[in-house]
Amino acid sequence: MNRIALLILIFASAGAIIPAYFASGFRHIFPEGPDHILFLLALFFLTKKAGDLLIQLTLFTLAHSLTLGLSLYGILALPEIFVETAIALSISYVALENLWKDSLSSGRSWMVFGSGLVHGLGFAHSFSHFRPDGKDFIPAIFSFNVGIEFGQIAVIGVAWLLTAAWRNDEKYRRIIAKPASCLIALSGIYWVVQAVAPA
Repeated sequence: MNRIALLILIFASAGAIIPAYFASGFRHIFPEGPDHILFLLALFFLTKKAGDLLIQLTLFTLAHSLTLGLSLYGILALPEIFVETAIALSISYVALENLWKDSLSSGRSWMVFGSGLVHGLGFAHSFSHFRPDGKDFIPAIFSFNVGIEFGQIAVIGVAWLLTAAWRNDEKYRRIIAKPASCLIALSGIYWVVQAVAPA
């Protein structure tokens, strides 16, 4: 049996695994992932063109898919406190960058990719609590990842709808993007303190 036929057989036999893990991945972003939501919004508030935002989301997706897979296969592992702190720092950095820059820099893409690597480890920590074994593992991780992507699309879609009337206004950055970025940065800093503070 060739590999394609084997994959089809695995997915066909997965039954309820696919929708269940898709829903879990979606919920992990929206509404249960405030840290991931704020990171996506931080990207959104500096990006003026849909194409530029799509590139950033693609880089983020590629990166977190990579580390999610490596972590779940036991190839890569980092302490949860490090992952939580790094995610919070990435949120704060991107949001703060929105305050002193009015356009995308060449370094933003690298920052997004690096942040995606860390966020993937965060997804892996969540997935590992209810991961299936055996033949169900591949369709489960695939469905979970697809659910994450649809959750990201939902977040950006809602943000776009809520700000569509003002995005072309010259006051958009001053009255919407910058204040929102300040709140996002403060949330990230709070999570950093929360992650490293003694229990």
